[in-house]
Amino acid sequence: MEQTIFTTAQALAFLEGSDNHQPGKLAASVLIPDQPAAQYHADRAVLSCSMLKPLLVSPAHFQVAMRQYTPPSEAMQLGTAVHLMVLEPHHFARDVAVFPGIKDGRDGAYKQWATDNADRILIDEPTLRTIRTMATRIQERPYKGRALGDFLAESLREVSIYFTEPTTGVRLRVRLDALHPDLSLDLKTTRHQFAGAFIRDAVDLHYDLQAFLYSAARALWEGSTKPAPFVFAAIETDAPHSVSLVTAGETFLHNGAAKLQRCLSLYAACRQTEHWPATDEDVVAEIQPWQAFERKGI
Repeated sequence: MEQTIFTTAQALAFLEGSDNHQPGKLAASVLIPDQPAAQYHADRAVLSCSMLKPLLVSPAHFQVAMRQYTPPSEAMQLGTAVHLMVLEPHHFARDVAVFPGIKDGRDGAYKQWATDNADRILIDEPTLRTIRTMATRIQERPYKGRALGDFLAESLREVSIYFTEPTTGVRLRVRLDALHPDLSLDLKTTRHQFAGAFIRDAVDLHYDLQAFLYSAARALWEGSTKPAPFVFAAIETDAPHSVSLVTAGETFLHNGAAKLQRCLSLYAACRQTEHWPATDEDVVAEIQPWQAFERKGI
């Protein structure tokens, strides 16, 4: 599935033409509840969290990511399908094609079916059953004495917030899975059974940056000095599909804030100089004590 790149003019035209956009209180913020997901994710006019992450490697990696489309992996497509089933079930049939049976890449009928549905997420019937089970586990998971599905029913789901970062003046955007009066919820699929392992992965995957950026966007839109708790609902992809609810703590958000500051300062400096350096290094390799070879045996 190829990605459409939207120009600045197209992005601005949509924002101005949306009847439901809701201006916020600070930082020229605006909430858009009806922006199509495909347009949000393809937009290159305003920076998002996923666009910022390569800056933590180098400005050159950021430039490559801006120009290059990387197709989603099977794991990412599964996560998207789960999101649709939980958050936008009315769009599931539009965006997901289900093969009648078990998919086999060597089968001619499957190959033809895959070609005919190349613009959709491709799954088979066993995967559909798994997705339905995962969606049920999320909906029924207790949180603060109620089912998580109750919170989702009371939330604005898949909403975009555009705002101007106050320090650098960089225009940014986020898309919240669920904006509830009492919390912001983000759904994640994970290979881990335990929350501790998920958190270790979360730092490497820069979910701390996401939690801070999304919380800041919501706080600016609401004009609040204390953003609502940001909660990850992390569901295990394998049975029995455990669901961990992980609230972003103070140090987690602080780490995300430091990452955001690094990204935006690099972006502003590189944009001003039009110099986007890579990770070129001149180093001397030394052995750490724990790496030292010890001869054992004969």
